[in-house]
Amino acid sequence: MYTEVRPGVFRFHPPDGGELYAVRTDAGLILIDTGLYEHRDRLVAGMQEAGLDPHEIRLGFVTHVHCDHVGGMGWWRQAFGFRVAAHRLAVDPIEKGDPVATGACMPYAGVHYRFVPCPVDERLDGGETIALGERSFHVIHAPGHSPGSIHLRLDDLLFVGDTIFGDGTIGWMDVHWGSHPEDYIETLERMRPLSGSLVLSGHGDPFVLKASLIDRAREIVSFYVPEGHGLGRPRAPSGYARS
Repeated sequence: MYTEVRPGVFRFHPPDGGELYAVRTDAGLILIDTGLYEHRDRLVAGMQEAGLDPHEIRLGFVTHVHCDHVGGMGWWRQAFGFRVAAHRLAVDPIEKGDPVATGACMPYAGVHYRFVPCPVDERLDGGETIALGERSFHVIHAPGHSPGSIHLRLDDLLFVGDTIFGDGTIGWMDVHWGSHPEDYIETLERMRPLSGSLVLSGHGDPFVLKASLIDRAREIVSFYVPEGHGLGRPRAPSGYARS
């Protein structure tokens, strides 16, 4: 149910849905995402098994708005009383619990999950450094999968949500939640200087970022750039251009 990726950095991985990461500091815990609302009890039990007290959570980061990553963030915030930080382009769907933008209701894919609306306490633009205790996170705006996606850099660790996975594949592209292929390619290119980082993604085991993985992800995303086959249209507004 959990692994300790680095001393004090924990990965909780339910059998379906997104990962929850917890980072222990001398001033309390930081969460990166919370997984599905439906997994809340299992994840709380997993944290307790790992020796972590959810009441010590001080901050929860949102990597992106999707329900399999932050569908339960509103419940966690209410239950344990911590602040939530998200990119400003993610705030509206998170606070409203928008079933389309959060991917909670996708009848065309047979997906129906609960998304608990969540107030956002800290609105991010990218470029910030946010510290708790001895840990400092650098926030990187990473649009493409969704307009308000972010990456978080902690030493040699890189939390990327659904931008890229260990085999070089990517998160779903869907105009309903604002996927934008040109933004996605720009985000992937800006990841190249971070090659060698240990990536903690929203799904799957940690992996070392390599140029070959970025190349594969870029090739997949590039399929959606041409408009002639219709799969790149309608095109959502560019999140990168508005950041």
